[in-house]
This record gives sequence, structure tokens and C-alpha cells, in this order.
Amino acid sequence: MKAAFATLVVFAATPALAHTGHYAESAGHSHWLAAGALGLAFAIAGVAFWRGRRARMSREAAERRA
Repeated sequence: MKAAFATLVVFAATPALAHTGHYAESAGHSHWLAAGALGLAFAIAGVAFWRGRRARMSREAAERRA
């Protein structure tokens, strides 16, 4: 029981050393591909955020007028 607990504690305490670039490396590409994918994801999230904010603001303005 002590050995199982010790193993669990050791695995729980180790940091995750992989980062997003390693997914691209497994496909044979460099870290630039992963950086570009992350940049694209952030851009899409930003556009979705601003569109949602604009829609919410226009609904609130319509409610104030009514």
C-alpha cells in the first residue's frame, strides 16, 4: 500500500513538460505551425467576443428605446 501511495504522489507531483509545439512536432512540422494555430484560435475567439458584445449592446439599446 505504501508503494502504491508513493508512486501516486510522485506522478502527481511531476510537472507537465509538454507544450503545444510538441503536437506539431509529432506531425513533422516545427513550432511555428503550432504558434500559427494558436494565433488563429485567439483571433477567432476575439472576433466572436466582439461580435457577441456588439449584439448584446444593440439589444440593450433596443430595450432602452422600447
